[in-house]
Amino acid sequence: MSPDGVLVWLEGTAPAVAVRDGRWTYALTGSVHLVGLAMLFGAIAIFDLRLLGASRRLPVTALARHALPWSRAAFALTASSGFLLFSANASQVAHNTAFQVKVLLIGAAGLNIWLFHTGVFRTVRDWDVDARPPPSARAAGLVSLATWTIVIVCGRLIAYT
Repeated sequence: MSPDGVLVWLEGTAPAVAVRDGRWTYALTGSVHLVGLAMLFGAIAIFDLRLLGASRRLPVTALARHALPWSRAAFALTASSGFLLFSANASQVAHNTAFQVKVLLIGAAGLNIWLFHTGVFRTVRDWDVDARPPPSARAAGLVSLATWTIVIVCGRLIAYT
């Protein structure tokens, strides 16, 4: 089956049809997506701002214990609702440049998270309470904030491009 055939098949699945054709399902799924995104970006932004040197009163590990579980749960909510929204109009959305950039940036954000957690975060005990974390931690925070901000912008542009 061709990639376009997979997209057409996806649009024909029961969840995609329900989201696309239901009286309230598309709007409700979009609302769930936005709530999840707000929770995700809020948790990420708080943690990343701490990496950039803001909110110096809280150790990085303490903030990680509180913010990162919320970001994981919010990502699951956002990804699942986003997939439902995508599936409703997969043939059209898959060819949208803003969507393509969004997906690539989500991948880049995931890579940034992986590099951070397998790299500088392993030494967090050495800089946990420092007002200014090491340059690699600050860079990860800056890349994260920028990437997720652009992901949000691209998500909004999908409807207009």
